[in-house]
Amino acid sequence: MAGLLALSAASIADAQTVVHITGSTAFRAATVTAITHILQPGFTYGYAGSSFTGANQAIFTGHTITNNISVIIKTSWSGSVGGVQTVSQQLPVSTWLTNTTPQSTGGTSGAPAVYDPPAVPEVCMSDVYQSSTPYATPALTESIVGIVPFEFVRNNGAPATLTNLTPNLAQAMWLNGSLPLALFTGSPSDEGTRVFATGRDADSGTRMTAFAETGVGVFTAVEQYVPTNSSGAIISRTAAGPVAGQKFYPAETINGIFYDVGQGGYSSGGDLAVAMEQTTGAALGGYYVTYLGLSDANTAISGGAAPIMWNGVAYSPTAVEEGQYTFWGYEHLDYRSNYGTLDANGQAVADQLAGQILGTDAVASSGLLLSSMRVSRPTDGGLVTPNY
Repeated sequence: MAGLLALSAASIADAQTVVHITGSTAFRAATVTAITHILQPGFTYGYAGSSFTGANQAIFTGHTITNNISVIIKTSWSGSVGGVQTVSQQLPVSTWLTNTTPQSTGGTSGAPAVYDPPAVPEVCMSDVYQSSTPYATPALTESIVGIVPFEFVRNNGAPATLTNLTPNLAQAMWLNGSLPLALFTGSPSDEGTRVFATGRDADSGTRMTAFAETGVGVFTAVEQYVPTNSSGAIISRTAAGPVAGQKFYPAETINGIFYDVGQGGYSSGGDLAVAMEQTTGAALGGYYVTYLGLSDANTAISGGAAPIMWNGVAYSPTAVEEGQYTFWGYEHLDYRSNYGTLDANGQAVADQLAGQILGTDAVASSGLLLSSMRVSRPTDGGLVTPNY
């Protein structure tokens, strides 16, 4: 009997733990980088598409450095709000890569779109507090792991005189869909040119942070346009430009909530970045302004878009850390503890991941270290005050 009990205990210790992670696309680069740093050398991984830090799905197989936990970690990114909803309400996600996905120690790209049966995620990354979402209960274990900065961006070809966005301009533009360029530049010659609002859908923590910061309101009905190509398709990573027209974003249902025409937006910051790389002046008689997480903003800027100041201040790490630039939020790692599907080993993996991001990897093209901040804020979009 003692021998059987010992064998049973060994089997449990050696059992492979599977952890499913969803949520914020704005912080996925830091998260997947941190995953590679909590696993022992020799782990393998594979991912969809050609960009590891930009992949919507990935799988990692190995053992943790701490506690030697045999683990498979699967990521499927959606948005902060959807992540909080699926974890807190135990709703299944259907896009987890299978265990047979090609993997290697150097990472294998181009994972086929072959998925496991739907499974509930145990962990999510969120750009906003759970209390800022419509899914505030049941309460999740919430760890702040870093700072996620955002930028407002003008699209490729927009005039250099479109340099700044203020709370008044942001509220007027997203409530009405567009404004005359002259309100941004002060030039009478720009009165006939429009600046159009575009952005993310209600699943996005980037959107919630932007609307909290600007005073638009996180639950306010807005008007957002999207550019279309010659076939009438919304321009994205899978529907190329050039821009031939535009439309209000079509009506859609997100997380069980209906959003009328114009109230939705892009489900991915990567797709929105592609839209901002397009020129629009000739086709639309105007230009786009949007909000993006730092990684997606850098992608758009490298493709011809340009950053614009927020309230007269340009983004820089120092400007965030010292409190001059306020378009940022706290990044959270959330999970259900003591209930749900996360066992002791899974919780240990989640805690190790949170510690790795907090200590080192928040800066992996997505954010800033919490320890570098000289200021803090109590809520999403709340007042920024000094820590000293």
